[in-house]
Amino acid sequence: MNGARDITRTVPFWLIFAASTLGGITNSASTPLIPVYVTDVLGGGTELAGALISLAAVASMLSMPIAGVLGDRFGYRLVAVIGSAVATAAMVLLVSVPTVWGAGLSRILFGLGGSAAVTLLMAWLVTMAAPGQRGKALSIYGLSVWIGLALGPPLGTAVEAIADPRTVFLMCAGLELLTGLLILALPRVPRALPRAGATPRPRGLRALWRAFLAVWTPGVVAAAAWCGEGLMLGFLIVHLSAAGIPATGITGAASVFAVFAVSVIVARLFLASLPDRIGPLRATAISLVALTAGLTTLALAGDFWMASVGAALIGVGFSPLYPSLTMLATRGLHPENRALGVGLFSSFTSIGYGGGAIIGGAVIATAPSMWAFLLVAGLQLVALAVLVIFTRDDSPRTRTDAIEPRDPAA
Repeated sequence: MNGARDITRTVPFWLIFAASTLGGITNSASTPLIPVYVTDVLGGGTELAGALISLAAVASMLSMPIAGVLGDRFGYRLVAVIGSAVATAAMVLLVSVPTVWGAGLSRILFGLGGSAAVTLLMAWLVTMAAPGQRGKALSIYGLSVWIGLALGPPLGTAVEAIADPRTVFLMCAGLELLTGLLILALPRVPRALPRAGATPRPRGLRALWRAFLAVWTPGVVAAAAWCGEGLMLGFLIVHLSAAGIPATGITGAASVFAVFAVSVIVARLFLASLPDRIGPLRATAISLVALTAGLTTLALAGDFWMASVGAALIGVGFSPLYPSLTMLATRGLHPENRALGVGLFSSFTSIGYGGGAIIGGAVIATAPSMWAFLLVAGLQLVALAVLVIFTRDDSPRTRTDAIEPRDPAA
């Protein structure tokens, strides 16, 4: 594997990166404007806006494993392009049918289509990368998500200030259409070549069960970790404001998010190959310790600088976490069921993200917000125990059901 071509220096890798970035921009540019659209166009309030936003999240959770099954069966490109087309249609529907039911259907379709495309792009990347390069490839690929999340809100806000929310949604439809064109330009995913005596590809419920067994441990860890992100996004400003930190300004609570984002990106650049060097198990353990320290620091923060230290620790923790967990989740999968496994694993992150908001709301309703952050910090230690108990080693693979797919151009 040492002689394998570095996938991050190939055109297909950067096509995947660009497609993921555009998907992130579409989501982060359109979603924050849903409340404005609900108020100005539909005549509703915050309850309706919240319900519409959550529809896409629920649809995404359901779509990811289904997209994996269909991708393994009919091919990554076909299902990913259809997903992108569905997301494009969802944006057009939001503009052309300005009713509550139209907006609800649009959000469901957007969640289904966008998450399907993202799931298969990641499975595509894992399949194309040599096992010894997957940590680096996934780390760099992950920057596309953060870049998309960083560019989307200011772009959407700027366009909305010039025109209106519907113009933003039309722009997003164009970005989704471009995403589909990038996916069409990707090379065919090479098929696994079964070796003599290899276990046949599992199918149906057996495939689903085996994929679940492969991903449940890293999935539980991911759910605990993403609880932290969901809690931060939902309640960090509320928590820090209660501690006497102003919400706005250079040293305000909102600026702590900028510290978090910058720390993730910088750490990702420096730690891209960490999971490949020390193994995904050790890298995940380090990440969970950093998350525990960061969430505890945020819980006790009394000023902007202490909160920034906590946010930076969390950013460093998240940096190698997703590639490490993805490596752990995919190494036990049959190559021809890899997209199914990626979809199941991604669903755990969505569950954790929503769980963080639920935990935050429930705890803060009855106790100081500090306890919500300490509770989620404790969940990271539980996740660490689950990881150590149920993960036997951190070698790239201990067994193989089929020969790894090989890029004919390599």
